[in-house]
Amino acid sequence: MAYLGDTSQMLNGIRGRNDKLILGCDKGGKYDSSESSTTSASKKCNCPFKIRAAPSTDGSGWKVQVIHGVHNHGLPDQYHGHPRKARLTADENKRVQDLTKRKVAPRHIVLDLKDQNPESVVDATLVYRKRHMMQIQERGSRTELQHLLQLLDDAKYVSWNRRKDDGSDVLSDIFWAHPDSIKLLNLFPIVLVMDCTYKTNKYRQPLLEIAGITSTNMTFAVGFAYMESEKTDNYHWALGKLKQ
Repeated sequence: MAYLGDTSQMLNGIRGRNDKLILGCDKGGKYDSSESSTTSASKKCNCPFKIRAAPSTDGSGWKVQVIHGVHNHGLPDQYHGHPRKARLTADENKRVQDLTKRKVAPRHIVLDLKDQNPESVVDATLVYRKRHMMQIQERGSRTELQHLLQLLDDAKYVSWNRRKDDGSDVLSDIFWAHPDSIKLLNLFPIVLVMDCTYKTNKYRQPLLEIAGITSTNMTFAVGFAYMESEKTDNYHWALGKLKQ
């Protein structure tokens, strides 16, 4: 059940024209993808179930009217995972925040919460949602790219970027490497392994990963680069920054 309508609570007890409640199924309506920047599934199936309630004219109670009393979907076998039920408590919120800052994986956070409270119905999806909200709050008014550059600067990464040739301020490529990775590269520069993935991130841009191999056959990350495309010019720029 979900609350759909607006109500105006009249302090003087006078019945107003907007003094009503409309209750409907939380699967009612259709999902509006324009309100979200991400692509995800929706539980909404335009369920017509709806109940209208309004104060009686004599002020003795409420008059309830069933507008449509039938759902167009089956009822769940259990309440587990329902958004009205699966909400983080204040203690769980604090615990998720603490463990996230310590780089604990979401699945391990869920196990920790269930160890503390065996009756907890929190799942990994809820933890991911909480982590996403934390990232938005941390980013503030900065864009995602501005936030990335700020994080690289705060962590003392060595980074380069370049803009498009059309005179705009749009970045086309960005390369970054950790200072410790640069030290390892100077010690073990003989063998480098490079691989480029694409269509695996939000912007569907190629991500170039460069790894090195030590004398004991251990691998280490050298650097990363987001590139506009996998053209020769983009690789030439990224490998040129690697040589620097």
